[in-house]
Order: sequence, then structure tokens, then C-alpha cells
Amino acid sequence: MVSQVGPTDIRTSVTMNLQFTRGRHGAAARLEVHERPAGRVGLMALRGWVDLSAARGIERALADLAERGVSRLVVDCSQLLHVDYRLVPRLAEAMLRFEAHAGAVVLCGLSRYLRDLFRISGCESKLCCWPSAADLLDAAAPEACAPGAPPAAPVTTARERERAS
Repeated sequence: MVSQVGPTDIRTSVTMNLQFTRGRHGAAARLEVHERPAGRVGLMALRGWVDLSAARGIERALADLAERGVSRLVVDCSQLLHVDYRLVPRLAEAMLRFEAHAGAVVLCGLSRYLRDLFRISGCESKLCCWPSAADLLDAAAPEACAPGAPPAAPVTTARERERAS
């Protein structure tokens, strides 16, 4: 997906569109990777309906981003319409695997419906959520985690949140 850059290469960003499934209830993602002084930052904007095939594609994309050195990831769900409720734990685990291997993940823009799906499946408390990607990026990129946190608060990982509770 994203080529490794050497010490002399400078790459400001890479953008790609991933089509997971097609049709009326298709799912896709727009993936952006930006080189920052603190490391690579990824933005994954999901859209459509996530079924098993799309969930597998999202898992592969997350694993590939971790392998390619992305240290922070913002997952924008503002255009995501539906997730099969049976797949919510699977997607949450994929995000937690990314967090454990690569860095921080922030889930943004969940509709009330999707937030309820994550809460009912027991996954909302495991993930760092923010109302919208625009608000998060305005508040200092993925340096802010919870809606009640001050804008410069560091993103906490699942492991750190477990230790705190």
C-alpha cells in the first residue's frame, strides 16, 4: 500500500481509495498517509455498509498500515451507514491489534446508531472515540482522545486505559 521512504526521500502524503464491496450496500475507504515529524499519521475514512467481506478488507488495511510504519490512525466513520452487529467486536479487535503493534487509534464521527452498536457489543469502552474527525484534527491532530479531554491531551492506548481503571 504505502512504500517505505528512505532517509533522503521526502513524502508529504499518499492517498488511495479502497473498494471493499460493490453495489447498493457497498463499502469503501479513503486512505491518507501523511509524513509528520512525529511519524506517519493515517486517516481512514470509511463509507457504506460493512459486511464480512468489507470487515476482512478493513482488517487487512489496518495490518498493512501497521507494517508500513503508521504510528497514529484516525478512523473517520461519518459516512459509514451500517456495520453488521456481529462484526463490531471483530473490527474493534483489529483496531486494538493496530494499537498494540503500531500506535494510537482514534475512532471519529460515529452516528448515534453506530455508537449504540459499539456500546451494545461491549466495544465502545475499549476504543478512543471523538465526535468528528474535523474537530479532532482542529484540536491538534490525534493528540486528543476523549471529548472531555483538553485539546493537548495525549492519545491513550487500550493498555493504558486498562491500567488506569
